[in-house]
Amino acid sequence: MRDRSAIRYSILAILFLVVGANLAGNLWWVTQKLLSPATSPKEAVTIMMGTRTLVSGELRLDEVQAINGRKFQGYGEWAEAWRVAKPGDKIRLTLREPSGKVIEPSLLVPDASGDYATPSGIALTVASDIVVPIVAILLGFGVVLIRPRDRNAWILLCLMISFAEVSRNSQWFGLGYTATVVWGTFWSMTWPVWMLLFGIGFPHRLPLDGRRPWLKFLLVGPLVGIILGLIGIVAVWHFNIDAALPWHGVLVSLFRMQLILGMTAIGGFFACLGIKGAIEKSPDARRRLRILQTGTGIALTPMLGSLLYGMVQGRELFVGVPWPIVVTVLLMLGTFPLTLAYVIVVGRAMDLSFVIRQSVRYGLARGLLWVVRAALAVAGIGLFITASRGGLRLVDQVRIFAVGISLLVFRQRWTDKASQWVDRRFFREAYDAETVLGELASEAGHYMEIAPLLETVSRRLSDTLHVEDVVVLLSEGNQFVSRFSVQGAHDFVIPTEGRLAARLLEERRPLEVCPADMPPTEQETLVAMKTQLLAPLVAKGRLNGILSLGPKRSEAPWTPTDLRLLGTIASQMALAVENGRLLLSLASEAAEREKANREIEIAKEVQERLFPQKFPQLPGLDCAGFCRPARGIGGDYYDFLDLGNDRLGIAIGDVSGKGIPAALLMASLQASLRGQAMAQVADLGILMNNVNKLVYDASSSSRYATFFYGEYDINTRYMRFVNAGHNPPIILRGNEVVRLEAGGPVVGLLAGARYVSDECTLQAGDIFIGFTDGISEAMNERDEEWEEERFIAAALAVRNKTAREIIDATFVAADAFTGQAKQYDDMTLLVVRLG
Repeated sequence: MRDRSAIRYSILAILFLVVGANLAGNLWWVTQKLLSPATSPKEAVTIMMGTRTLVSGELRLDEVQAINGRKFQGYGEWAEAWRVAKPGDKIRLTLREPSGKVIEPSLLVPDASGDYATPSGIALTVASDIVVPIVAILLGFGVVLIRPRDRNAWILLCLMISFAEVSRNSQWFGLGYTATVVWGTFWSMTWPVWMLLFGIGFPHRLPLDGRRPWLKFLLVGPLVGIILGLIGIVAVWHFNIDAALPWHGVLVSLFRMQLILGMTAIGGFFACLGIKGAIEKSPDARRRLRILQTGTGIALTPMLGSLLYGMVQGRELFVGVPWPIVVTVLLMLGTFPLTLAYVIVVGRAMDLSFVIRQSVRYGLARGLLWVVRAALAVAGIGLFITASRGGLRLVDQVRIFAVGISLLVFRQRWTDKASQWVDRRFFREAYDAETVLGELASEAGHYMEIAPLLETVSRRLSDTLHVEDVVVLLSEGNQFVSRFSVQGAHDFVIPTEGRLAARLLEERRPLEVCPADMPPTEQETLVAMKTQLLAPLVAKGRLNGILSLGPKRSEAPWTPTDLRLLGTIASQMALAVENGRLLLSLASEAAEREKANREIEIAKEVQERLFPQKFPQLPGLDCAGFCRPARGIGGDYYDFLDLGNDRLGIAIGDVSGKGIPAALLMASLQASLRGQAMAQVADLGILMNNVNKLVYDASSSSRYATFFYGEYDINTRYMRFVNAGHNPPIILRGNEVVRLEAGGPVVGLLAGARYVSDECTLQAGDIFIGFTDGISEAMNERDEEWEEERFIAAALAVRNKTAREIIDATFVAADAFTGQAKQYDDMTLLVVRLG
């Protein structure tokens, strides 16, 4: 995590230096023109993009052959001639008329006084070259600095950089002509790309993009490709006009395509906002979306209309348009970053106002703590000096030394605890809320006792989100009864058959609720709990409890990030409550059994329930698994996880040892895996790192497990996997055998072990087989092992059977080999057959 943060801040620093230098240089350039227009040259004529043709307004003139006696080779020479020229200088040109006649006129360089002779011209320059770029850049970098882990913040930064380039009328070339041209062209042309991506992801991801993330690249991919092609041709034109001339037709076509696709992307931005506004249930989120949609519509509609007008008339932008209209369009365009600033900062769409407000209080608290720390240190040093002076009895010197040492020890311990409390209470806790909640989501699923779970989660949520009222209610009979409250109250009741419970079970996600919309009995309870947000605790299709949160002390709204993390925490709590209740239920049943068999029977039943009770029914897949322990309680583990979106998680492992200790470690392994999988950790190597750490912390030094985990996507047929020292699962493809080996060491043995993931593509008819060493190392009465070759041959012999039949036939073949020999190890087999 620290490495990623360092990379993020390094990229941000580099980007800030480049953008800041470019912005500062451009501000200096524009300021010089505003203060001394008479000494600044005005480019009265230009050269049409991709050609040699000289253009003045709407008049197309002759082709340029040479500038100041030097052969004209690229537009960069023209820009350089105007850059070094001063008002009153003459630029000597060699032109060729359409008739073929060559002339050598001299072009007088005018000053820029005309551009700034009127208040409207000055206002336009100040708005487009100073105010708008500064607001856009400060907004973009400010949001990323506060939320560096938020992808939307980085997209917003790119959007603001590109918008600052689009709004400029002047260009400073202090960073080098080539770099400036490529930089400006890239950012100004990719503005629609960032608009579309921002519309998809802000303030939360479009549901359609979550289901089909590839869809946006059908527009973004061609648009970016066209932009890169344009940059390449323009770069060639700037330095080698002869090489660029044959591409003029392509250049014109690419410009038109870029304009059409760019306008389509901007239309997609508005479409995304409209869709989100229609499906969004939170009034506060709908209000922010309306403001953003209206503000950006007002800002961009005139500019898009001007572009369409130019395309219809076959003219460049703003050519032939009265200057009052041009000024109005550009000033309205400048409201775009102001709208974003209002929605994000004032409307608190990205949690910035609370962070900024808390940072001031944090700074004051830390400053006061530093003063107290310094005062205690001075007092301690003063006591040592006093004790060192002569004239004191030995007893008094010893006493003073003891007081001084105690004071310094107290200073260190007290100020460290106070510093941690300040960090949690103020700015840094808000700054790292996502990290804290993410860790809590991983921890919640590993509690086996309900009471510590409820207290830990409730207090951590209260501290992290700055919510004073947190209540957890659990189902008991026909009602939900409060079982923990941060405020100490335990007399809240919600009916299990009421409207509120039905809605939470249907939505299965955190919901912002309005008590006035509920029946009187539920309304009274919600008001008493000061409820603003409810998160359902759903496990195995049942609503086991409700997590109630009151308003934040900052009065900030609940963000999409808050809701996502709270949903994950609630899911883990529900799983832990379910497991806790299962253990309590089994313990109650076991109390009635014989004392000698109690421990074994409970553990065996727990273990059997940890295995899949039914196999997933997914299109094109035939799944089955079976474990036959060597004793009543085994240490083998297998699992299928339905990850949604036609994705299947496949796990198999072998815990060291036998009996109850192995079964307990197996339960910890399952809880760790399910917690990480439900948190949707994208990198399976990182997922296995987390599982290893959790198992290591939960087990003794002599306990470990071999483990394999893979995720298969039915739609793409890709399987990502990581193998932690387990027997490599095999894929039977005809008579070919593929082994899945990439990963790392066993889990639970080395705290700092690291794992790498791999992937493969499966084909129709492939058979995935996972097994433990109890299969391949099954021994007969002569102590001969069955070995992997015989096992694979047995599986190949029945490869046309169903998954269940393959497992049954394999066990029959193994038993035929072992004969009457005793089974020494657990035997587990897992089969997934692809249709």
